[in-house]
Amino acid sequence: MASNNKNSLFFWRGHSTFVVIAAGATISLRDFLTFPVMAGENGGGAFLLLYSLFLLLLGLPLLMSEFMLGRMSRGNIVDAFDRTAAQYKASIFWKFIGIFSLFAGFLILSSYSVVSGWSLAYFFKTGLGVYSGATVDGVNALFRNFQADSESMMLWHTLFVLLMIAIGARDLKNGLQKIFIVLVPAMLLLLVIGLIYASYSSGMTESIEYILYPDWSRVDANMPLLALQRAFYTLALGLGVMVIYGAYLDEDVSIGYAATQIIVIDFLFSIFTGLAINALVFSADLEPVLEDELAFRVLPVVFGSFQFGALFGALFYLLLTLAAITTAVAILEAILTYYCEKFKCSRLKASIQLGILVWLLGLGTIFSYSLWQDTGFTMTLYFGDEAYRVVNEAGFHDVIIFISSHLLQPLAALFLALFVGWVIPRSASFEALDLSKRQLFEIWNILIRYIAPTLLVIVLLSSLGFIRFQ
Repeated sequence: MASNNKNSLFFWRGHSTFVVIAAGATISLRDFLTFPVMAGENGGGAFLLLYSLFLLLLGLPLLMSEFMLGRMSRGNIVDAFDRTAAQYKASIFWKFIGIFSLFAGFLILSSYSVVSGWSLAYFFKTGLGVYSGATVDGVNALFRNFQADSESMMLWHTLFVLLMIAIGARDLKNGLQKIFIVLVPAMLLLLVIGLIYASYSSGMTESIEYILYPDWSRVDANMPLLALQRAFYTLALGLGVMVIYGAYLDEDVSIGYAATQIIVIDFLFSIFTGLAINALVFSADLEPVLEDELAFRVLPVVFGSFQFGALFGALFYLLLTLAAITTAVAILEAILTYYCEKFKCSRLKASIQLGILVWLLGLGTIFSYSLWQDTGFTMTLYFGDEAYRVVNEAGFHDVIIFISSHLLQPLAALFLALFVGWVIPRSASFEALDLSKRQLFEIWNILIRYIAPTLLVIVLLSSLGFIRFQ
């Protein structure tokens, strides 16, 4: 077990700083690109109710477990499995779960940096008034041309990767911690400005009804699966991020209290984002569209039709870019820490090398929209005489997302839950979590041993397409 000596290890500045930094890692592009429409199209308040329930049943115990594992081991996710397994005489193969987690994060980062580059590009384009007075067809044409232009996509992808390298190369105190303390409050400020701006639009009432009011006519059998998947993916679980964040967590910080605060912040941020975005869409007499490209196909039309739309549109894409940076840097940190320790190199050297690898793999995503647009991959799983085509003529980008987000990430989270629940002794977990009441620990123990693994199996099977309702 690693030493907990404060003189030999970096610690977050305090409870509030830790909550801000960890919350920043959970606020991602998904909060802007899919959640506003996903919630409304699947029952509004009914979806939110089930979503919040899954956050408590799956998100909270798993988040607490990752923080606990990191604080117990004081290392990256690979070392966390390795050291803890050795301490409790478990198999040495548990460390490979950590490797799978980091590999999933690396794959996600390669495609995430490309889409994040779109946000950076649209920040400048919207601010310069490129979309002022543009029609839906005009904006869609511009976006298709942008995706088909490999050189332009590479430029913005490169700039975003350079931002990641610049932050990752600095030590934690002067890099990630200092920058997140500025970026996360800035994101909240921009969100407040966006809410105020949206509240003066004619679509705010409709947006409130769309997001917050239960609409049972929109609820179908798939809605619980969507709510469960969202509750898992929104917290960056299974990627080693929260384990390495927990490794720098002081013993005086309450894991349960901090995890609860982080989930509440992420939940409220998603709701307020949805209210603002949908209000603007409705006020422009447009319909929300459930796709990852909503922010680039619909919102430019909205901002282009409003007074001061260029200014507020630029602020929105700045908010989108900041959210992308906080998530990307968090994923990079999980990989970077292991890379530095494994290959005995400086953060600067490791950041540059990892940045180059992310950039190179990201080219595959870029070419998926241009040079390889008509090229598809097929992946089939065979169970006896039964064949299941899990990827059917998909592009490179879709395959990367399938392997990382649909397969490795939930699989790594599942084994992490089993490891924490069944390998680490109850007495050690009780001492490490230090919850205020024994009953709270017993609830967490039941959730992490039985409920969370069951839900994660459902997430895995539904992500792979084995559970689907018509």
